[in-house]
Amino acid sequence: MSLPALQAALRRGPSFSPFVVLGDPTPELSVTLARTAAENGGDMLEIGFPYSDPVADGPAVQAAGFRSLAGGTSTRSALRLLGRIAAACPETPLNLLVYGNLVHQIGWDRFAGEAVAAGASSLLTPDIPLEEAGPLRRASERAGLGHVELAGPLTPRQRLQRLAEAADFVYLAGFQGVTGVRSAGFQAMADRLREAREQVGVPLCLGFGLSRREQITAAFAAGASIAVVGSHFARIVERIFRGPEDEERLLAAYAAAARRLAGRDGSTKN
Repeated sequence: MSLPALQAALRRGPSFSPFVVLGDPTPELSVTLARTAAENGGDMLEIGFPYSDPVADGPAVQAAGFRSLAGGTSTRSALRLLGRIAAACPETPLNLLVYGNLVHQIGWDRFAGEAVAAGASSLLTPDIPLEEAGPLRRASERAGLGHVELAGPLTPRQRLQRLAEAADFVYLAGFQGVTGVRSAGFQAMADRLREAREQVGVPLCLGFGLSRREQITAAFAAGASIAVVGSHFARIVERIFRGPEDEERLLAAYAAAARRLAGRDGSTKN
């Protein structure tokens, strides 16, 4: 889905975004899991390319990436999988999380063009700071790919504003550190989100730590346009899948989790 379509989706209201690592637990199943998440409440999908040094990711997402790499997923094959997901979910914005070295290896313009051709809406490279992101930002603009900047709970006001000026939306990490499920500290997260909402004029995406419907609801109430859940889904894969015989059970658990987090199961509890 294109950047204008993503922007239109953001204007319609808050979006719940499951996170899927391409190639995990297998290439075929990662496409099916993405479609399952979209069909069961995912307004958007965050799509991760596996990388050997995922510095922003906690244990669950790291393990997902390593499983994918062990299965042979490359940047090229990940782009092909992305295209299959876009074909299966034509109305779902696909927001990419890709580490900078993978993009640089292919080339800023070439990667941005191929990502858009495969169906990507936007791109976050969490290890490329604002000061070094100019070439990629310009390449993304030429290709029609949304540019996303990453901010943290300790990012100063002035820098947050600079990030927002350079981005189509800002991904705000709800907690300092890496991704992972948290069970405390959400009042401070909500307060930070409200403060950031008053400071910037672009949509805010909240991630790092969300795993329950009530957390997502609180994020939307505090001003988030997108709420990303990643480690929770990666843990489902890690817990259930050992081989083809587990596929049906994995898909059922994945669908149930997506419905619960989207508020489609009639409950606000996890």
